[in-house]
Amino acid sequence: MTRALPVGPAPGKPAAAQQAPPVQTPKNAQAIDFAHRIKPLLERSCAACHSGEKPRGLFRIDSRDAILKGGASGTAAVVPGHSEKSPLIDYVSSQVPDSEMPPRAVRERFSGLTTDEVALLRAWIDQGAEWPTGVLLTSPQMKKQR
Repeated sequence: MTRALPVGPAPGKPAAAQQAPPVQTPKNAQAIDFAHRIKPLLERSCAACHSGEKPRGLFRIDSRDAILKGGASGTAAVVPGHSEKSPLIDYVSSQVPDSEMPPRAVRERFSGLTTDEVALLRAWIDQGAEWPTGVLLTSPQMKKQR
């Protein structure tokens, strides 16, 4: 006994909110220069908490291998070629309630990414998340110690 159900919400029930589809970066877009465009964003907003001896959530962002490995969850933060599957994008664009990165409580010291910066990070991931050999991130604390 099967029958087709009507499309849409049940009578008297509100329609469920639908998530907007991810913005796709054109594949023929100009290559994103990691050292000059992505590295400064990660250093400014992420490296202070996600590098060093005790990175938060056991997630390190200071090397490509680390960002691909992920943290305590064991899930890669970045999936090269697929920003829509990269949890890092969800966190920096405040799509994960109560887990925005950087946390709102520290944004006076570590500013969040703007919409344009998130789009730039998304484009870098969609282009393969290339990270040149020898380019290392430094955190604000590391710079003060020198």
